[in-house]
Amino acid sequence: MITLLCSNLTFAQKVHKETDPIKSSKDRIVQQLNAPTKIWTNGSWKVQNDGTRIWEKGYWRFEEKTFQQKSEIFRNKLYKNNKA
Repeated sequence: MITLLCSNLTFAQKVHKETDPIKSSKDRIVQQLNAPTKIWTNGSWKVQNDGTRIWEKGYWRFEEKTFQQKSEIFRNKLYKNNKA
């Protein structure tokens, strides 16, 4: 009887932790903030010193936010969620 009660309590705590919407939304926001930003830079004509033009291809550029930028964005997103 005691083991059944203990197993039921641990299962209930596990389910409660998994279904906590605030924690899951925070985890999702943090995961998005930690991912680098992927930016496509379009190609352009580059003029050389002799006046000829060369086409420079487009490329992907990755940017990472600093810790201060991440924490400010995180704070604003949490404030926006709590405000509504």
